[in-house]
Amino acid sequence: MATPAEVDLSSKLNEEQDESLREYMLSLGIDPDYVPPADDPRRVVISEFAIIFRDHDPIVVSFDNEEDILAAKRIPMVIKEGCHYKMRVTFRVQHNIVLGLKISSSISRLGKKIKDEEMLGTYPPSNEFTAVDLPKNGWHEAPSGKVYRGDYKSKMRFTDDDGEEHLVFDWLMKISKKWGDE
Repeated sequence: MATPAEVDLSSKLNEEQDESLREYMLSLGIDPDYVPPADDPRRVVISEFAIIFRDHDPIVVSFDNEEDILAAKRIPMVIKEGCHYKMRVTFRVQHNIVLGLKISSSISRLGKKIKDEEMLGTYPPSNEFTAVDLPKNGWHEAPSGKVYRGDYKSKMRFTDDDGEEHLVFDWLMKISKKWGDE
């Protein structure tokens, strides 16, 4: 079966004569004033990945260019053992609605791998960036003790329900007795 052609929903909204369909499209968050960038074909733009802490300044990685993505793989994010943290992803959707945006992550150390997948949701195109914290409720707790200290290799993958891969990046995390800036 052939995939139907994609429809520009912002244009469709402005052309729509059926008021109930127009109201429905507005309820989905379609912005009638949205204008997609002509020079950037990406559907999802991830601008920043951060680890935020309950009692410490955040660690922020910007994704302004390819070098930033590669630096995340080389420079470890140092986290104090036993601290409470969340991950924050800042992104925007361009051109058309993205259904079922999700983050898949894996963290490995000494041959053990932990995988996790978190559904972010469905997002319409927007000129504004959105920040989402994970977990949405509560905090993760970093492991503590000598056995857990050390370097962890991590991979994050941003995909959607259509199987489109929007960003994949590797990053290093280090569990330490002290914060990286102490």
